[in-house]
Formats: sequence, C-alpha cells, structure tokens
Amino acid sequence: MDTCDPAFAPSFHDHRGGRQHRFMESADINAAFREVFRPLRSNIRRGMSVQSQVYGIEMDTCIPGEMLATAWIPPSSRGIDQPLLLEDPLRRRMLFARLFAEGRPEQLFAYVSERRTGHRQAVLYVEIASEDGLFAADYPVEVGTGWQRRELVAVPHRRLDPVNAG
Repeated sequence: MDTCDPAFAPSFHDHRGGRQHRFMESADINAAFREVFRPLRSNIRRGMSVQSQVYGIEMDTCIPGEMLATAWIPPSSRGIDQPLLLEDPLRRRMLFARLFAEGRPEQLFAYVSERRTGHRQAVLYVEIASEDGLFAADYPVEVGTGWQRRELVAVPHRRLDPVNAG
C-alpha cells in the first residue's frame, strides 16, 4: 500500500467546521458584543449618535470567539428607505431572515440604534442575531467627564428568544 497515492491524500476542500452558518457558541456572541461595543463607545464619547444601523459580523468557523471581519449593510440596499422602520422588531426579524438567506459570509448580524428613554436619558440598543438565537443589550448613555461628551456604560447582554423555532 502506497501512502503517496492520491487516493489517500486529504482533500483540500474538506475543511473541519467549514459550514457557513454553524451553531453560534457563547464565545462568538460575547466577542460580537465586545467588538460592537468598543467602536460605538468611542463614537458616543465624541458626541455622535447612531440611528438604525445594520452590520454583518463574520466569525471564524473553526475557532469560537474569533471574529474575522465586519461589514456595514445599508438598510436602503435591502429596500428599506426609512431606517427608522427597523425599530419594529418584526421588520428587523424579516431583514435578518433575508440576510441569512442571501448566503453571505457573515454569520451574525447586528442592529444598533440609540433610543430616548426619558427627557434627557438615552440608551444604545444593540441586537445581535444568529440563525439560532437573538441577543440584545441596552447600554445606558450618560453625561461624560473631561473631553468625553457622553459615556456609554457596559452592561451584560441577554438572550431574547430563538429566531428559528422549529
């Protein structure tokens, strides 16, 4: 038996964990929230605000918690001319389902929007969707000190409910 025979050689197309949309582990979700929070915190500190933005997050298919890339997805590119319509949870879920059906390299999608909760109080709402779940966090926006106009406070995220119940 010759081990140099090509019949015994491993296939270059046989990748372990090569599924595009694998089950997301807690490390993936935690990494996604961490990676979304950091730049948003910098923008909030500078006085910027965020209204109904959607991002795609590509995670490593073999290493849990390892992010490969992010992409901004303009809502207008998916037929949503008024991004504020995405505040409706049903519309967001329909958008997420459409993005998952497109066969994109991203396995997670994030929706980010600043909401007013009172006269001068605001929260930054971040929702991350995977094919097997939906997670969210409300980050309080407070008055900053020093050069920071506003400050974004870190809080734990929560699981809302399964996206694909079946």
